[in-house]
Formats: sequence, structure tokens, C-alpha cells
Amino acid sequence: MYKLNFIFLAIICLSVSALAQSGGMALGPARFELEMKPGTETTVVVNLDYKAGDNITQPARIVATLNDWTITKDGRVEYFPAGTQANSASPWLIYSPGEAAVTPGTIHQIRVTISVPENATPGDHLTALIIEQRPETLKYDKNVRQMIVKYRMASVFYIKVAGLTRQGDFGDLLAESTPEGILVTPTLKNEGNSMIRPLASVKVLDTEGKVVADMPDVEPLPILGGAETKQPLLVAKNLPPGNYTVKYRVDFQDGKIATEGVTDLVVKAPVTQIATSDKTVKKP
Repeated sequence: MYKLNFIFLAIICLSVSALAQSGGMALGPARFELEMKPGTETTVVVNLDYKAGDNITQPARIVATLNDWTITKDGRVEYFPAGTQANSASPWLIYSPGEAAVTPGTIHQIRVTISVPENATPGDHLTALIIEQRPETLKYDKNVRQMIVKYRMASVFYIKVAGLTRQGDFGDLLAESTPEGILVTPTLKNEGNSMIRPLASVKVLDTEGKVVADMPDVEPLPILGGAETKQPLLVAKNLPPGNYTVKYRVDFQDGKIATEGVTDLVVKAPVTQIATSDKTVKKP
């Protein structure tokens, strides 16, 4: 089993797109959400756009593979070998070509056929198509300074088998003051079998009920079916010492009304240190 950080992978994908003028690759769509019934089949196309600078004329060899993936409790996305996870859709996918030489200035297409078995269980089944350059295509020149960029991109699949349920639930709520601001950590659950995309917001009120800090609607990472996550939100504002109330509101977009949680926040005065000739005295 191996693990990859999804945020890092996403940054690489964005960087690839931003480097298009000087040479880079972009993969799209980055996500497929396909609702299918057992025993059905469909085919989609993943586009690999290879944009190269004037000094790049040779084709790049790429290879495609499948990985399972999931989102951990603390909000990280991890990738695993294909077919190793309980809700894997990797065995359902056939893609072509698996390897190819991609010519600069062209869009290369990879056809992906998804065949859902007759006995597929309801709910979301996950996989990802990974595209990367073959190592032998990276050229090194020992006499010249070079920056070698190796592309590794993912197009993730949610295969949603009929009989989907979505049921968001809001558990514990923790708020604490940090040097960077107010860190709010909710416990969010999905007791259904299909992914939900919540919308969340935060308000911090003083003892008089006045809003002194807030964060408008943000979209945390999805909550997969049957999963629980704790995804911290940082309200980047430092408050003076005192007692506050933190309100966290979440709309699970599962057909039910939004849910609000409330918790107390105590911001303490910083402790300063006064150095003396023989010892350090802490002063509140």
C-alpha cells in the first residue's frame, strides 16, 4: 500500500495547466460522477492536452494506470493499488490506450469504458485514472543546469450505483485560539452510501452577541458514504483576550435543512517572558 497527498497532486495539476505556455500537460475532466444501474455500461473520454514551448518538438511517452482512493478522517486523500479497497470500481474499468506517445500541440484521448456488474451493491464505487510520463522520456544533461518536471495527474471517478442514499450528521465541535487565528474543527458524518458535498460557514460572537469574526460559505472536501471526517477551518483573525461563542453552520445538501453547532471559545492573554541575569521569569 502506498499513499499520495491529494492536495499536492492537485497543485501539480494546476501547475501543469499554468505552465502551458512554456510546456506542460493538462488532464480533463478531473472528475467524473456517473450514475449507473447494475448490468449497464458506458464509455467516457479523458483528454490529455500537451502544450509545449517552441523548443519542445519530440513526443512524450505517457502511461495510464488505475488506483483506488479514499478520503481519510482528517481530510486527506489517499491512493491505493487498484482493487484493494472495499468500494473499488477499478475492476469495472477498461481504458485504451494504456501507453502512448503524445505529440506537442495535440489533445490525446483516452477512452474509458465502465461496466457495472449485475450484482453491484448500491452506493458510490471509486477509482482514479492516473497519467504520468514514462521515466525514460526524462532527459538529463550533466553539463547543463536543468529543471525536470515529471507530470503525474489524476482523473477521479465516482461510479454511483442506483439506490443512493445521503444522510449527513453533525457531531462534536471544537474551537481553539492559535497564533494564526481561530481554528474550528467539526466532526461531520455521512450515514448514507453516496458522497455529499457540504457547505459550511463560521461566526464568532463576543459576549454581547456581536459578530467579531466570520467565514462565509466554504466547501470542505466531500464526505464519502459511511465516512466520518474532521476537517479544520481557520478563521484568520486574532481576537483580544476574552470569552466568545463560535457558531458553525453546515448544509449537507442532502435534502434536509442546515444544521448549526455552538461551542465556547476562551482567548487567553499571551504569556511573555522576561529574561533576568540568573533566571527567566514568566509574566502573565
